[in-house]
Amino acid sequence: MKKEKIYVSSIALINWEQKVLISSRSKNKPLPDYWEFPGGKIKKNENPNDAIIRELDEELNIFIKKEFLRPLTFTLYEYKDFEVIIFFYLSRNWSGIPISNEKQKILWVKLHQIKSYKMLPANEKLISILLNMKNNK
Repeated sequence: MKKEKIYVSSIALINWEQKVLISSRSKNKPLPDYWEFPGGKIKKNENPNDAIIRELDEELNIFIKKEFLRPLTFTLYEYKDFEVIIFFYLSRNWSGIPISNEKQKILWVKLHQIKSYKMLPANEKLISILLNMKNNK
């Protein structure tokens, strides 16, 4: 049986203190006890750049200009019932102060402490890339 493919845009927002923003999964979504990077599903006929800009506006009430979006990587992860393809971005520049419009918890965490949070399994590769970037600077 072929698994459903879900396409997602996700982002590492890194602030001036070198902290990254993570949010808790809402209780009505799969894997509710996990943390994740901001973002969400890409709509039909929407490109990944437009999807992350829309998601940040809807979820966190912030705006990022396309020129401040840095595509970092993409990854594919197979869960039991579906596959997720994540287009992953990085940004250090946005307008507004993140506010959880969906009433999820949001936290700014030091990159080296991110592994102490129960992050989605699909985010493991993304976290490794972020940690390696930090160590190469």
